[in-house]
Amino acid sequence: MRLGLGCLVGWMGACGLSAWEEEPQACAALLPGDVVITEYLNDPTGADTGREYVELHNPTRGTVDLLGVTLFTARDEAAQERVYTFTTGLPVDAGAFVVLGDVREGALPEHVDQTYGDALGALGNSAGLLGLRCGTRVLDTVVLGAPAKSGVARTYDGRLVPDAEGNDDPSRWCDAPDATRGSPGSANAPCPALADGGVPSGVTTCLPPGAVSPREVQPPRPGELIITEVMANPRGDDTVGEWLEVRATAPVDLNGLTVGTDTQGTRLESERCLSLAAGESALLARRKEPEVNGGLPEPLATFSVDLRNAGGGVAVRAGGVLIDSALYGPAQDGVAIQVSAPLTADAKGNDVAASWCAATEPYGDKGNLGTPGRGNRTCTGTDAGAAQAGCIDRTTGQPRALRAPSVGSLVITEFMADPVAVPDALGEWVEVLALREVDLNGVTLANEAGSAVLESPLCLSLKAGGFAVLARGEDASLNGGLPAVLGTFGFGLGNGAGAHVLKLSAQGAVLDAVAFTNAASPGVSSQLDARVRDATRNDAAGAFCLTPAGVTYGVGDLGTPGRENRTCAP
Repeated sequence: MRLGLGCLVGWMGACGLSAWEEEPQACAALLPGDVVITEYLNDPTGADTGREYVELHNPTRGTVDLLGVTLFTARDEAAQERVYTFTTGLPVDAGAFVVLGDVREGALPEHVDQTYGDALGALGNSAGLLGLRCGTRVLDTVVLGAPAKSGVARTYDGRLVPDAEGNDDPSRWCDAPDATRGSPGSANAPCPALADGGVPSGVTTCLPPGAVSPREVQPPRPGELIITEVMANPRGDDTVGEWLEVRATAPVDLNGLTVGTDTQGTRLESERCLSLAAGESALLARRKEPEVNGGLPEPLATFSVDLRNAGGGVAVRAGGVLIDSALYGPAQDGVAIQVSAPLTADAKGNDVAASWCAATEPYGDKGNLGTPGRGNRTCTGTDAGAAQAGCIDRTTGQPRALRAPSVGSLVITEFMADPVAVPDALGEWVEVLALREVDLNGVTLANEAGSAVLESPLCLSLKAGGFAVLARGEDASLNGGLPAVLGTFGFGLGNGAGAHVLKLSAQGAVLDAVAFTNAASPGVSSQLDARVRDATRNDAAGAFCLTPAGVTYGVGDLGTPGRENRTCAP
């Protein structure tokens, strides 16, 4: 094949491949996990501005300098990032902590080591992403959680050694003790231990309606509380109109349960018993007021976790014990999905895609469809299996919801159209960068000659900042010595000059596309400039260059599959 990157379609003037120059990052020696997020205050008492902070920890045995490191945040996985980059050195000794604050004016408080000013805006109070990277290499990320009350920091469990993989687990985070409300700059306190059955030891009694004396909480066991209906995308404001419906198969209390997604949750707190009789259903909603939540019947309790419109999972847990979960696919605007009425009595019923269908009955005052507080309909053979998608997590071995990519969350960063070390039909490949954590299941890679859907029962997962190599074959002994291949395609990448395009799409939406006209250079990949990391700027003229001499992979062709690219010179 002889496909080279040359002119982007629509670019006027002469075309040519750029030269290269090296621009090493000041933090280039840092590896993922060399700096770890261990604490944050995202909901201070009163106004958030000027009072939020983020604590970082150096778990290595040597001093780490944050010069060149970028602290970033986004209100949700699809939102635009806000960033702060360290332009001066900030050494952090081995085992030490450093605290960054959003101090806008005046002297720094005693607990803050350096301010990031207004660069990050306000951290999400109940959701969002927070992370560190050097260039495109992600060092650590965490999903922000909601504290039970304002003014209390969220802390990584002080019993555990701070770790960039471990802090991805929301169960390892907790609210700081009331006595301290946070420990910025020092080791965290241990998170509360969980009692038998998974219910936190602090939740033991509740007050029944009309009673004067409390009784023991009766938490559900797995199978005794079932998710039967999900509204993830109501008309109007999702943050006030989302809801879940659950059904009890035995007498249970919901006090102390955690309701949320696969990454975060809200603990249900109440002095009164949040009780359900066997066969009784309850509504859990974002807001209680019917004039705000779209006219819902009265919810039994509220939660503050955002349900993804692109598809995801919902779960109910008692401490560390999963009581029930359900997967759903891309949510229709204003339409809930529900378990077929005959299957709502069995927790196994909602595990099967064919058990779910779209709601058809209206409720409230905004034109939404669903049956909150009423019986579900019976799904028919023609509409059963409403948009529900999942995969088996490679780490846990358990099924979970797909983390579907959105437009702009994937970036085409490199491709090899004409390998020399091996035949084209064995050695062609495309590299993709993820800007947030996603699964590539169901994503289509296409060009002007053909297309391939990436399919697997396993989750084709990519961390934020990670690269995926998509290739003609998986066998490294045949494909030119590529690193691990996440997915394969069967069509060829065109060799000659002419109109060419590479495109990623999912659910009918184009996630990213690049167009080019020149012929390929044999044995040399075309790379996106390392300074470009979004799906808009990779369309620009001169955004791609040939891999420079000496930068080889596998058995000798030039390229950086699965690694950071080099920098294109002007």
